[in-house]
Amino acid sequence: MDALHLIAENKIKTAQSEGIFDNLEGKGKPIHLDDPQAAGSDSFMANHILKANRFLPVWLEDRRQLQQEIATFMELIRRGTILTDEKVEAIRQLNRRISGYNLRVPVDSLRLMPIQLPKE
Repeated sequence: MDALHLIAENKIKTAQSEGIFDNLEGKGKPIHLDDPQAAGSDSFMANHILKANRFLPVWLEDRRQLQQEIATFMELIRRGTILTDEKVEAIRQLNRRISGYNLRVPVDSLRLMPIQLPKE
């Protein structure tokens, strides 16, 4: 340890023993540290601003909407509902949107499976 580090440690220990840190704001709550290295220095600030303002990446918003539409059609298929030509075309369009989403998603494990049309 160098001299400056020792001086700093001693001052911190003295402050602790005097109770200076006892009434700090957020005491007893977890500390949320953002690691600028995790996202890369170029995108850290942009990600931090978006996260602080509760914005989601576009692909994540798309995922939520796609999952809702998938669930709707899967429920129709599960019930054995006869699919009209319009519904079949809507499922095909949804499958194309799923394919586009799967190309944008950053991690393979987040890909969505297209809907398999029932055999007639």
